[in-house]
Amino acid sequence: MSASWRRFAALMLVAAFLGVPGPPAVAAALSDAGFFGRWSGSAWTVGPRLNYAHAGLKPVESAVKAGDYALAKRRLLDHYRSRPAIEAGGFSHTAWPGAIELTPSHIWTLGSGEVHVRTLTFGPGEKTVTADVTSSINSGRTGFFLMSRYKDAVIALINSRSKGSGKPTLRLTLADGSVRTLVPAHDTYIWAAKPGNVYGAKYYMQVSDQGAGPFTDETRKAYLRFDLGSVTNVKKAELTLTGTADTAKDIMLYGNAETFDEATRTWSNTVQNTFSWEGDPGGFDWKLPGGADAEYLYQLPRFYFAGPLALEYQRTGDEQHARTLIGLMTDFIKDADAYDADQGAGSYPGNLHAARRLQNWIAAYEILRKSPSLTPEANVAILKTMNRAGLYLEVNVNGTPNKMQSQKITLLHAAVYFPEFRAAPAWRADAAGFLSAQLDDSTYADGGYKESTDAYLRGYLRQYVDVVAFMRRHGITFTATAKLRQLGRFLMDQSYPSGYGPAYGDSDSLDLRSTLRSLGELLDDPELLHAGTSGTSGRKPAHTSALYPDTRVAISRSGWTTGDSHLRINADRGNHGHPDELAITAYAYGRPLLPDMGTFTYSTDARAKWLRLTTEAHSTIEIDEQPQTSTAAGGISHLISNPAFDLIGANTESSAGVRHERSVLSLHSGLWLVSDRLKPADSAKEHRYEQNWHLAADANPSIRSGTEATTTAFATGANLTIVPADPGEVASTLRDGYYAPRFYSVEDAKYASYVKTGAGRTTFDTLLLPSKGAADTSATVDRLPVSGARTHEATALSLNGGAGVYYKSWTTKAPRAFGAYTFDGKLLYADAGSIVMVDGSSIERAGTTLVKAPAAVKDLAVTFDGDGTVRIDGSGLSASTDPATSIAITAPKAAKVILNGAVVPFERAGALIYAAA
Repeated sequence: MSASWRRFAALMLVAAFLGVPGPPAVAAALSDAGFFGRWSGSAWTVGPRLNYAHAGLKPVESAVKAGDYALAKRRLLDHYRSRPAIEAGGFSHTAWPGAIELTPSHIWTLGSGEVHVRTLTFGPGEKTVTADVTSSINSGRTGFFLMSRYKDAVIALINSRSKGSGKPTLRLTLADGSVRTLVPAHDTYIWAAKPGNVYGAKYYMQVSDQGAGPFTDETRKAYLRFDLGSVTNVKKAELTLTGTADTAKDIMLYGNAETFDEATRTWSNTVQNTFSWEGDPGGFDWKLPGGADAEYLYQLPRFYFAGPLALEYQRTGDEQHARTLIGLMTDFIKDADAYDADQGAGSYPGNLHAARRLQNWIAAYEILRKSPSLTPEANVAILKTMNRAGLYLEVNVNGTPNKMQSQKITLLHAAVYFPEFRAAPAWRADAAGFLSAQLDDSTYADGGYKESTDAYLRGYLRQYVDVVAFMRRHGITFTATAKLRQLGRFLMDQSYPSGYGPAYGDSDSLDLRSTLRSLGELLDDPELLHAGTSGTSGRKPAHTSALYPDTRVAISRSGWTTGDSHLRINADRGNHGHPDELAITAYAYGRPLLPDMGTFTYSTDARAKWLRLTTEAHSTIEIDEQPQTSTAAGGISHLISNPAFDLIGANTESSAGVRHERSVLSLHSGLWLVSDRLKPADSAKEHRYEQNWHLAADANPSIRSGTEATTTAFATGANLTIVPADPGEVASTLRDGYYAPRFYSVEDAKYASYVKTGAGRTTFDTLLLPSKGAADTSATVDRLPVSGARTHEATALSLNGGAGVYYKSWTTKAPRAFGAYTFDGKLLYADAGSIVMVDGSSIERAGTTLVKAPAAVKDLAVTFDGDGTVRIDGSGLSASTDPATSIAITAPKAAKVILNGAVVPFERAGALIYAAA
């Protein structure tokens, strides 16, 4: 059976369920009879899509039965103009780049990477113009591009930085009153007729556009990028350009946040986000222009500009805005909404896009329905399309959670807003049932989200907050509050202590707090409320660190305040995920120190492909210069959580022929130790292992010769030191990469690369040392031999010249000696103020007992405060002073013992104390 027949059959079933007395019309263009129905004698020969039993539609029904469809259209518009307001839902966007000024001219900008600042005029002759670009600079857009406002034959020549005089300048007035004037670090132009040519060294940047369609061979656009370095606190920014044109030439100035190299930029390698159909009598063609990001095809038909235009009409009453939006809606219907055998009418170009468009159209219709610009013909055309879109959303199935959720939310809004539609009751039942059930399908058993991205999870939860409240207002039952709470807790755990997301997968770093706060209020959950208000309301979560074994994510967190630390490691998989298994993101002292490097765009741009599709772009180990696959075994093997530390174990076989195991010791006192072991299936085969540590664009990293330690040098705030254990065995370099802190924004960024090549089992051991201020440039790591074990069996390190020691057994535990220590467990960390032990019973240093337990202890942390307080933390420990059953701890200065947060008695035997068993 063909797709069209399957869809027809599905619609017939819907019709039968609703008791429609005749077959619905299915055709390339829905006829008036197909929408209003056709009455013959005493029966409907074509079933109407309107429910004439609804109050107010009797005059419409009478006109239809009389065969007067023109009258029916007028009466239907009269009905909607007089109908009381019904909640129409919200717009997907209430603001959009250039929407009010430029959309009527059919100029469209994808996303927010390019934001219209103003239109400048050059010519006749040479002119110098200055534009206030303060908002652009302060929003992180330190680049600009120039594009012709109108399609005409005039070419503007804008002076470049290569010209002797009249160079472009950016004048910055800082908060302290000082002034800095910059020239571009790079400027150039691109030309459609010569797609491979580079113009970065030219004296002039050319800007022109003419002809029909989004561009022609005569389309030329100019780009400038300024390097602000460490400039902050900009009070005012002014861009000055000098140019010439034969006659007056209007040029649109946009701010952007994209880095580029003038020596390599061409039309072919530029991802363009703004296109113009100005003056084209056909307007938008609703298709993907050549050279555009693939998202262009989706975002334009979603009608993101409907919100700004409709709201401006509502605010001003200016009919020009209503005429523009109604014209765009009817143009879309004419150009793109023909029946498609595979998709169905009302669906172009499919699933989420149809849902977003219907969402925006419903909200716009509530504003436009009383506009004098809305004719009976246009009204019916819009209603027909919305009706067909609802039928499509009811039967379409998509495996991606956020897409299906959006479809059913929009369907529910359509059901409530259009009770006149005969299908509305079925839509209401279908959407409400789906939205309650979908949380089970979109989450793992542990409550984690099946899409590997925190930005999409945030949006998913935000939509649930809104739709559950909507359902409650309209008496619709939502039955999955427990599952919604669980998923909200998952997002809460992912969030940095600052409240922002770590931006894993296809994400940018977003503030998660408003979503968490709204969830907390909706579900009456004090912990979500606490996280969503940065602790000003609610109750601090009872846990810090968290393991999601099914989702394959672990988080080590020292607390819930901005100054606490947060480390995330994953082996997760799912839609919108990256090949980043065992990657680490880390935050401390108010800053992401090992951020995820972001996404940039979904385009084929080389930078976006590197960010999204390579393992090299993540803080993990890339094997043999190939990206990981997402089909092999892997997961988080354990999280041992203690108030003083966490120990995480993870593994993946996502690189062919090699198993990667990663262990992370996270000390809440302020450092991380990462141990990696690579186990090739063929021990004789040589492999290349590249351990990468990714840093923000303004980290200013450097590598210290000898120790090969990488240190960051942020201008203010926290920094990081990365110290490898085997500096003589790795090839260490700072490599060029990219950082996309938000979509449609990308910056050059350096990252630290440590490479080992060899056969057999290989290890990396790395100290990650955060600091509140300047990075610690004196930190050292030296490998200690371990008795009876090779490095891939057990590893031991001396930290900072012996100030600390670290040991990890990769194999079964056994008493082993390293440096001055002897230990019989799985993991040990010790320094002058603390001891951490996992699955061990005995620690000796230089023959002296530090810890001695009658049996192995799962986890133990002992902290020695300067005032004589000894803090003991561990799973399953209870107070005991009996030397026969309790743990002996060397603490000659002990004056008070706190066990798992409570003061307990202790007994002393020489230098040893007994307080816990």
